[in-house]
Amino acid sequence: MNLDYVIIGGGTAGWLTALYIQKHLPQGQVTVIASSEIGILGAGEGTTPDFMEFLNQIDVSPESILENARGTIKKGIKFTNWNGDGKDFFHPFWGQYGEEALHFDANLLAQHLQKIGLSRGIRLVDDIVVNINVDEKDYITGFNLQSGNIVNCNFAFDCSGFKRLIIGNYYKSTWHTYAKSLPVNRAMPFFLDNDGVNLPEYTESIAMKYGWMWKIPVKGRYGCGYVFDSSFVTDEEIKQELEQYLGHEIVSPRMFSFEPGVYDKFCVKNCVAIGLSSGFVEPLEATSIWVGTMLLEYWGKKSEKIINGDVSSIDYINRVTKDINRNILNFIQFRFCT
Repeated sequence: MNLDYVIIGGGTAGWLTALYIQKHLPQGQVTVIASSEIGILGAGEGTTPDFMEFLNQIDVSPESILENARGTIKKGIKFTNWNGDGKDFFHPFWGQYGEEALHFDANLLAQHLQKIGLSRGIRLVDDIVVNINVDEKDYITGFNLQSGNIVNCNFAFDCSGFKRLIIGNYYKSTWHTYAKSLPVNRAMPFFLDNDGVNLPEYTESIAMKYGWMWKIPVKGRYGCGYVFDSSFVTDEEIKQELEQYLGHEIVSPRMFSFEPGVYDKFCVKNCVAIGLSSGFVEPLEATSIWVGTMLLEYWGKKSEKIINGDVSSIDYINRVTKDINRNILNFIQFRFCT
C-alpha cells in the first residue's frame, strides 16, 4: 500500500528521518516540508559511535560527510577543569558500535543529506505550514501551506525543532521538565577559526563559571558555545567571561533559550516527534541525534502496527523513549556531581 509520509523540518533530524523512511518503507512517497526562509538552528555538531551504524542503515558513507560537511573524527570527550583544580579527564568511546563518531558542520550536513535525499526521489516542498488538517478521530490528513497548496499525509514526522509544531503545539503532549535536575537553560553559540591541520579527535567540554563551553573541531573552524543558567548571569556577562577566557572578542550569531525536558508522548495518533521537537535534555554528551535515531529504529520495527493505530505499539514507543531520556538525565547528573 502506497502511503504519504510527510516530514516537517529540513534540519539534521528531518533529513535523517526522510532517508530512513525512504529506505525502510520504499513503497510510500516521502515529502519534506521545510522553509528556506526560516532556515534551521544548526546546533548539534557531534555524535556518538552508534551514528556510524545508522549511516550504514541509510546508505550514507561517513567519508561523504568528512568531505562535504567539514567532517572530522571524534573519539571521545575531553572534560577540561571540571573539578576546578586544573586537571582534565577524557571520556573515550568504546563498545559494540566502535570507537569513533563524527563531528560536522550541521548546516552543511543538512545540505548534504538533502542532496542525497533528492537524488533518491524524496520530495522537497519549500514552504511554511499554516494549518494542520485532521479527520474526525484527530488523525492528521494533510497540511495547508503558506503558498495555498495542500500536502496530503498518512503519517507525519515532527522534526520542527524547538517550534514543536505538532506534538507540542497541536497535540499538546504533557511536558516533563528536568529544570530542577539540570538548571542550565540558555546557550551562546559562536565560532573560532582553525587551520584544519592536526585537529583534536575529540569534543572539548570546558568548565566555566556559570556552566560549560563546548568546542567542536570541524575543518576550518571550531563550533563553540557557552551553556549556562540565565537566572545567575546576563548575556553580556557571559560574553565578557568568554572574551576574557579566549583573549579576544567573539560574535555570537544568535542566542537561544531552552527548558531541559521531554514530552510524555513522542508518538501521538499518526505522528512521531524526532529530534528537538520531542524534547531536549542537555547537550553535554551529544545525545540528541542518538535519541532521534534510536526512536526511528524502534518506530521502524513496529511501523506497520503504529501506522494502523495499534495503541499498544504506540505506548511501547513512548515508554521506551521516555526511559532512554530518563537514563540520559541520570547520566548527565552524575557528570555534574562528579
